[in-house]
Amino acid sequence: MKKLFYLLLALAVVACGEPEPSGPNWGPVPKPEPEQPENPENPTPDQPKPEVVIRNIEPTTALGAADENVDGLRFYPGISINIASGSFDSQLTSIAMAGFKYIEITINDSYGIRNMTDDETKTKLTQRMNSVKAAGLTVWSIHLPFEDANWTNIAGKETVRVQSVNNIMRVLRLCVECFPECKNYVLHASKGVLKPREESVNQARKSLKEMVPVATQLGVRICVENLVGSLCYYYEELHNTITGIDNTWVTYDIGHANCKGYNVVEFLTQIGTKLGTVHMHDTKFGSGNDSHDLLGVPQPGITTWDDVIRTLLKTNLYRGVFMFELSGKNPNTVMASYNKIVGEYAAKYEK
Repeated sequence: MKKLFYLLLALAVVACGEPEPSGPNWGPVPKPEPEQPENPENPTPDQPKPEVVIRNIEPTTALGAADENVDGLRFYPGISINIASGSFDSQLTSIAMAGFKYIEITINDSYGIRNMTDDETKTKLTQRMNSVKAAGLTVWSIHLPFEDANWTNIAGKETVRVQSVNNIMRVLRLCVECFPECKNYVLHASKGVLKPREESVNQARKSLKEMVPVATQLGVRICVENLVGSLCYYYEELHNTITGIDNTWVTYDIGHANCKGYNVVEFLTQIGTKLGTVHMHDTKFGSGNDSHDLLGVPQPGITTWDDVIRTLLKTNLYRGVFMFELSGKNPNTVMASYNKIVGEYAAKYEK
């Protein structure tokens, strides 16, 4: 009987399974989560790309984030105007009516500032600023007088260099007082160079080390421009002129680079995050002719505007104004040309 009892007990254990172990109840085993695509910005054919949301960049001197998604980002275009123009006020009206919000003001000796007292100069500059405000525009950049190019000492005389620096700094101080919202000051180098060229670079660096601390104290920045037939027309010389001098930036003139025969996107890439502002216009490639034409006018002109925009956003991290240096051109035509290249950019990079 005992054998029969134990046999029946063993069969019952087998039928019921092993007893549950003691301890906490962890609940049911969760099902594995479905795998997510590694890069949702590049969807599969079954997952359409999200619609691009257009976001206008409020112009700033700050750099963009290196990892920022730039799809949909749009620069505000701007246009330059000469302060000495007899039709200054009416030009401002036309610029605003064409849809522009930002301008660059070019100041040169034809305006007579050099022969005015500081008070007379401030009166004239304030009048211009009032006209800008009345038109609903903002001054993004000011082009300092390029007649005072002897800050690179092409005359070879220290007294001339010092006087040139003083003249430029005087205009800078007065403009900061009368145009307080403007933070970018474009500076031309010389229209000639000493021999060897390295000596002009040394003289330029000497002057910048005197000027930049003044600009920094005033809360603005100096942006040295690449030119055509003078100092800083190629990247290496531009780099050697400004490198190591804090708060010194680059004004990239795309037409100047193009007519000197440089790859405009490669030049822009070399500048990197030292880009302070830009001058946009078209020229005939390799001609040496600084024609400041409308986009698409010269042949062969600049054909890589879509890549220029992408480089500005992704490599330079530029978040300023797309400034056209086309003083005297019809603002409506300039705006239409800008919209065209933005459309080409969107079709290449955002579709």
